[in-house]
Amino acid sequence: MNLLRKIPGWEKGTAALRRLQELSLTQKLFLVYSVFAIYFLLYHEAHLPLFWMIGLALVGYIASGFLFWGIVVAFRKLETKVELPAIFAEVGIARPTTKFVPWIEASFFLIPVLICFLTGFFENRSGILFLAVYAVLVLLIRLIENKVYYKIGLLGFLILAAGLSSFKALQLTEVWVAYIQFKPTFEEKDLTNWGFDESTRSLSNPDLKLSVHLPEDFYFHNPKDLGLESKTGVGQIAGIISTSETDWSRYPSIRIFYYPQRFEDDTQLVNDFKKFLDSLLERGDIQEVNELERESFEDRYYGKFWTFYDVLRPRYAKTGIFILSKHKEPYTLVFLISESLIKGRRHEESVEKILSSVKIEE
Repeated sequence: MNLLRKIPGWEKGTAALRRLQELSLTQKLFLVYSVFAIYFLLYHEAHLPLFWMIGLALVGYIASGFLFWGIVVAFRKLETKVELPAIFAEVGIARPTTKFVPWIEASFFLIPVLICFLTGFFENRSGILFLAVYAVLVLLIRLIENKVYYKIGLLGFLILAAGLSSFKALQLTEVWVAYIQFKPTFEEKDLTNWGFDESTRSLSNPDLKLSVHLPEDFYFHNPKDLGLESKTGVGQIAGIISTSETDWSRYPSIRIFYYPQRFEDDTQLVNDFKKFLDSLLERGDIQEVNELERESFEDRYYGKFWTFYDVLRPRYAKTGIFILSKHKEPYTLVFLISESLIKGRRHEESVEKILSSVKIEE
């Protein structure tokens, strides 16, 4: 043992080990949890530059750590002591010394349900079915008064809510980072002045001198109503045309981006879009990306497209950019198109109709 003490750092190591052994069970669990959480978060964000990787991992860890201790505190408040009359002990009558706090029990059910709703867990019907069946089972265990399994059931509720919350926090931060990375370097202008003629289904923007016809069952999303994720792309977002009034990303969708300068060569724009596509690939939103040949349409548009497998909306799809040429205005319009992959067609028929209807007043 005396020889071991001569090893550099031995004393400090043994002291640290003793401090670890003195920790409570909850603290030891949190320590183990932290090791796995930090490893997973760093691995998940490894595709980003070091600064962003560490920053995002820190955000996820803080959010999950806060929820971990929130669960611990909640469990400690779940039961309260019951003061029993001394006569019970004297005559040998056994009675429970603790009881559940009703409003905390209710919160263990209601808060996870609220979190599931806010994080989009209920957007899939199977999510609603799973939570409903699980809640019924937990309540049945409560009725048969099995405390151990009931607490385990409640813990399952809280773990689900904590996981969804921390993932959502990380997801929102990732969206913000992507927006910062692709945010336009030029001074943005107001592009929200859009008008729509219902009788002709004509959409127009006088600031861009642009007009376009919307087919039936297509909707326009004004830039002022969009979040950071929808604004991330190539240039400044000018608007989105899609088949859903509430979901701008439903296929097919056309995002219109603005540049305050003319591009004689599309190399820069194609490279910028390729970086954007790489970020989606590294995030795991898409897979199996295949680059296609350069493409033109009606001798007015030119650009580049890729096919891919959409993980979020399981299907094979096509995306890319078309740059509108042959107009005299001192700016560039980029049409970022996302659509289903249809055998025998380059683009969906509705997409071609929309692009054909685009006009810029000379």
